Amino acid sequence: MSTAWKIHTLGDRDPVAPVEDVVRLIDLAGTSTGAAYGRSDVVEALHEHQPAVVAVSSSGELVGAVVARVSGPDAHVLAFALHPEWRRQGIGSALLRRLDQEVIHRGACRLLAVVQAGQVGEDAFVNQGFTHLEGLHLYARDASMVPEELALLERFGGYMPNEGLWESMKGFSAAKEILDRRVVAPLAHTELADRLGLRPPAAVLLFGPPGTGKTSFARAIASRLSWAFVELHPSLLGQGVDGARALRDALHELGQVDRLVCFIDEADEIASDRTERPDSQPLVNELLKAVPMFKSRPDRLVVMATNSIAAIDPALLRPGRFDLIIPVGAPDEAERAELAVEFLVAGDPAEVAARTPGFTPADFALVAQRAAQLAFDRALDGEAPAVTGDDVLRAVQLTRPSVGAASADRFAEEAERFARL
Repeated sequence: MSTAWKIHTLGDRDPVAPVEDVVRLIDLAGTSTGAAYGRSDVVEALHEHQPAVVAVSSSGELVGAVVARVSGPDAHVLAFALHPEWRRQGIGSALLRRLDQEVIHRGACRLLAVVQAGQVGEDAFVNQGFTHLEGLHLYARDASMVPEELALLERFGGYMPNEGLWESMKGFSAAKEILDRRVVAPLAHTELADRLGLRPPAAVLLFGPPGTGKTSFARAIASRLSWAFVELHPSLLGQGVDGARALRDALHELGQVDRLVCFIDEADEIASDRTERPDSQPLVNELLKAVPMFKSRPDRLVVMATNSIAAIDPALLRPGRFDLIIPVGAPDEAERAELAVEFLVAGDPAEVAARTPGFTPADFALVAQRAAQLAFDRALDGEAPAVTGDDVLRAVQLTRPSVGAASADRFAEEAERFARL
């Protein structure tokens, strides 16, 4: 779902916001850095093209801004402002996330902000992981990664996922609850987990039919944790000894990046049962060694996904390899009703849910397009332009479910056999 505002780095396009507009917003909204820095500091930094990020509404109004100055390994937040009518919409956190990336590219390793207690924007610093230092009200947080880590991440095609991906996962409430409790929460609350003797997961295997959101969940986990995300695709690793070497080198290098979700899809392509596919032996052997080594350092998560868990080598499924093995199936009827509300503009969600067993979010998106096409064709012939419930039901009839009855039965058997929650 789109927001009513967008984040821009000053210089993304010319002009996003003139210096005068940024200063005017700071005067209007007040700055969360209090009296530590004056207007002249902010103006000077803007003219020197120091890191600055703004939020602009869909109508072009400047609604948020943050300005910093890089000094050696530190980046000092000089001003942080939110328009009074645009607060509590996640703009502050989004500004700080983008600023984090900007200062990394400038060589900084830490963000510092002097904040008055109770000042507007204080919650954004807390939500983005800044640490409150008593007495001075100084909020400090290491950047999400040092420049060397960012270079490594980008070399493997990694990035920082957008905010909100977790909330956008619709139609998978059961799997979402399991992942939230078993994966996200222990990694987000490590002190509580440690106090209770709970070891946060470091390697997770997701399995289920195609189209059930396994890749999206891996990306959403990174988004929810504010961690980096990188995908190692089997086709890029290769096979045999060369593939094993590529996998070992990749996991070794990525193991140097803190707060990282490393995702490997189509795990059955590189981890097939060696008795069935002897050519997979080098890769399986490497996985058996590399995954535990990657797991040995905190704040890292390997997520592998497969459509065919029965094809995975049994050695990888034994306890000690993957901390959790989680089934992700097609949405049930209640979840399909949720998807009907999300994707369709007409029709009874309960009726649609009853008629769509095996449908995935992608199937519902297709139904929405087909229903719209039916209404569009009628509108061309002079009828009122509106999608009806009959259009939706007709579109459902035209759409084949991604997860057929046979696949659903096989998944249920595999969930009973392999799941480890």
